[in-house]
Amino acid sequence: MITIVYSTHKDETYNNKFKKHLLDTVGLENVQVLQYVNHNEYKLSEVYNRGIDESQFNIVCCIHNDIKLEKNWGVKLLQDFNDGNEYGIIGKAGSCYFPESGVYWDKMQQTMVGQVYHHPEGQKKWLSKYSSKFPFVIPVVTIDGLFISFDKRKIKHRFDETIGKFHFYDHLFCVPNYFDGVKIGVTTSFEITHESVGQPNQEFFQSKTKFLEKWGHKLPIDMKPEKIFVPEIKEKPIKKIGKVAVVIPTKGNTNLLLDCVKSFYDNCDKNLFDVFIADTGSTNEEKKFINENILTLGNIKLIEYDYYNFAKINNDVVKNHIGKNYEFILFSNNDIKVLNNVIYNMLSLMKKNNRVGTIGARLHFGDNTIQHDGIFVYRKNGQLLLGHQNFKNYFNYRNNVNSVIGNTGGLMMIRKNLFEKLGMFNENYISCLEDVELNLKCKMVGFDNICDSSSVAYHYESQTRNLDTEKSEKFQYDYTNNLFPFYIQNREKLNKIIPQA
Repeated sequence: MITIVYSTHKDETYNNKFKKHLLDTVGLENVQVLQYVNHNEYKLSEVYNRGIDESQFNIVCCIHNDIKLEKNWGVKLLQDFNDGNEYGIIGKAGSCYFPESGVYWDKMQQTMVGQVYHHPEGQKKWLSKYSSKFPFVIPVVTIDGLFISFDKRKIKHRFDETIGKFHFYDHLFCVPNYFDGVKIGVTTSFEITHESVGQPNQEFFQSKTKFLEKWGHKLPIDMKPEKIFVPEIKEKPIKKIGKVAVVIPTKGNTNLLLDCVKSFYDNCDKNLFDVFIADTGSTNEEKKFINENILTLGNIKLIEYDYYNFAKINNDVVKNHIGKNYEFILFSNNDIKVLNNVIYNMLSLMKKNNRVGTIGARLHFGDNTIQHDGIFVYRKNGQLLLGHQNFKNYFNYRNNVNSVIGNTGGLMMIRKNLFEKLGMFNENYISCLEDVELNLKCKMVGFDNICDSSSVAYHYESQTRNLDTEKSEKFQYDYTNNLFPFYIQNREKLNKIIPQA
């Protein structure tokens, strides 16, 4: 069912032990092992093409001879090929992006995927975690030569024997196949351990130069995620849990607002929440649309303002329009579209731990890359560095619950009484960062902020007020005049919370 091909320069004892490991772990009866002794006489591309010619089975695995694989890896690999996605090539590490430089790991943090353990002799084992584990094969443009498997009936090109000996054979196999429509992916269905660490050498750079001469005109290749992983949420009744007030400031963009509100009712239990829309200057025609198409979706209250200030408006809604029957506030931008039951997830976490401050979700841009996976704040040279975890990453994000410095006010839950005790949002901010200050206040009084990355939503950030051409100037104003003075005023406490970069 599987043909395994590898080149080896090791002695007979090592080779016999390695072959036994493969047969003991593959989990299949029909396995062909093609071992080619190669003391630098042959290119890997030549060895692998010979393996294709001599292979008995359609699924061929071309691998390094210094790897270890977990039990039943072959069974899981066959399932990956048979899952209906028509993959022709599957590896264990790869990238969704191939830059003009020819070095596919140039944007490693953002675009690489997969997981590989490393355990060189005499060293501790460590994990190169380029992405989380997913219950599907991740589409990429190229894979690493450590482990290359393919269905020989589906590939359009064999290994290119004209360039490189021990480098770039993998990309010279993947790139031509990619351009001719062969689907390439990375699996996390089984674990692999590499017992050495490869390093670029002179032959690597020579091969890269020749690769670019042949394929540089086709670069860069950029495959944004086709989909995002949205975990299924299994609900259980939550006893004695208070109701949620979802607060959504808005102005115009009525179709975005409709999608936002509708997504809450489509994915969340309507008995757990009510919606409060704070309109900050929509036209009469837009308000008519809201009344006729949005307010009819559920128990929704429209509150009108003749100004916009995120902090002031949200504070006013909480103070003057949300009654004592609401225990939780969920602040949401109007360009949020929730994809699963984020309210249930957040309430479950609140129920389990009464020392939770804010709870956020994993948010994606419209191109499926990450917008927010928790806020980070660091101290460096007397200043604060802050941003969003995993920003613009393709698949390198978390799928579980993590303690974070804070969460974006774009979609953030907090207990109403805690929000009020902390003084609510600081209304001196003119544009942003009031959510960062609130999160830091939570940490200062002993609450833990959590990002639940199994709660998922789109945040179409560029389609709303962030089109403001003065955004960067306003950010700098709020940092200089509000957030940084807050840090200086509370430096002793915050230095115990904010790590040093």
